[in-house]
Amino acid sequence: MQSVGAPRGASFRFGVLAILAGQIASGVVALLLEACYARLLGPESRGLLSVCLMSVAFAALVGAAGGEGSIVFWSSRERGIHGTWLPAVLLWGVLGSAVAGALWWLAYWKLHLPVLRGVSPYTASLVLLNIPAAILFAYCMALWTGLERFPQRSIGALSRQLAALAGFLALLGITGRSPVTALWGAASGYLAASLLTVVLLWRHLSGFWAVRTAKPNLLPTLAYGLRGQIGNLASFFTYRLDVFVINYFLPAAQLGYYALGVTLSEVLWQFPAAAASVLFPRTARTEGEDSARFTCLVMRQVLLVSSVSGALLAAVAPFAIPLVFGARFTTSVPVVLALLPGTLALSLAKVGCSDLAGRGKNGYSSVFALACLVFTVAFDLLLIPRWGILGAAVASSAAYFLDSLLVLAALRHELKVAWPELLLPSADDLATYRAAWHRLRSVALERTRPLVAAGPGSAGGE
Repeated sequence: MQSVGAPRGASFRFGVLAILAGQIASGVVALLLEACYARLLGPESRGLLSVCLMSVAFAALVGAAGGEGSIVFWSSRERGIHGTWLPAVLLWGVLGSAVAGALWWLAYWKLHLPVLRGVSPYTASLVLLNIPAAILFAYCMALWTGLERFPQRSIGALSRQLAALAGFLALLGITGRSPVTALWGAASGYLAASLLTVVLLWRHLSGFWAVRTAKPNLLPTLAYGLRGQIGNLASFFTYRLDVFVINYFLPAAQLGYYALGVTLSEVLWQFPAAAASVLFPRTARTEGEDSARFTCLVMRQVLLVSSVSGALLAAVAPFAIPLVFGARFTTSVPVVLALLPGTLALSLAKVGCSDLAGRGKNGYSSVFALACLVFTVAFDLLLIPRWGILGAAVASSAAYFLDSLLVLAALRHELKVAWPELLLPSADDLATYRAAWHRLRSVALERTRPLVAAGPGSAGGE
């Protein structure tokens, strides 16, 4: 939490840096894990794994019942964990896990949905195992965020990736090179990170099972969570429907190429995701304290950092993808390039949605996501049969753009600011950039001056 007397924004910067450091470390491990998937599983198995992981993500969204947002919102407003609301959220999570598991059983074993073709019964059972584990992990990360203990949140995220990688590699010799191995590893990651969180927060979690004391908050926590969860579900399909459509129309190997392209393009979301995670609880507890100006400052920095990162990714992708993941995955390069405009735009939308949720205005994201879902369905069905995975990338990028425009318009309305103030660097921003650049130059010159003064051969004369 923000310390008394801390400079304006200092706590926010610390939170962003703490999460970003964890995301960079987690990203390195995730990149190594993705390289293992690409080289050890191959495109076809990687495609089937993508279907399974997306199924887990969707079912976890349904089962979580918006509990992550409720945890962040309530713990930020009440400055801690209280037995009056946490048991209510956990109860909805348990019930939601049962509902999500039943939906997956219905979709796979009873309806035999064509978009799940290629998934074996054993693999489907592992999807079922991963659903409650993913919900528990999401709740744990939300607890750290709401308490504004961002270093611990980063450690939890990193431990999940490390455990998933270790589980995958350890089981290769037993279960072989298949999606089964990766799903066992994913479950290991969720459970290891959740166990770490429970151990570290055990004293704060006393009484979390006392549902009777939380009876007054059963409906309020569910209402807040579901209000935003409708948008989360619609957003999920806006972002991920293409995976299931590709699996229906195209060979699994094509889905493997596309999945890698999506994963790499979403590298742009590391900094925006860190900023959004810290901004949510800050807005929830500082609404009315010049928070509009602060949010605009954050949005401008996110746009700058994301633009520079996007340009770098576009430059290195054609060379790095075949080098790291193998020549077979060169097909992923056009996917990355087609997705970049949309992922860049959505970087801003993620931060905007976080601020709106902190103001209790999470209904905006639900309405906009539903509108974008209709757009996505139409363009996926139109472009994927004609253009393949490139059509999926174009459709997703366009949907991201539309979603971002709607979110930014709502944010501008709520903050009552002009477009330049929301997005364009101000004179103060430019002055800060110049000062930072001069400081970096001064440090670099100070470090190189002794070497220049010494000159060649000086070492031998000493």
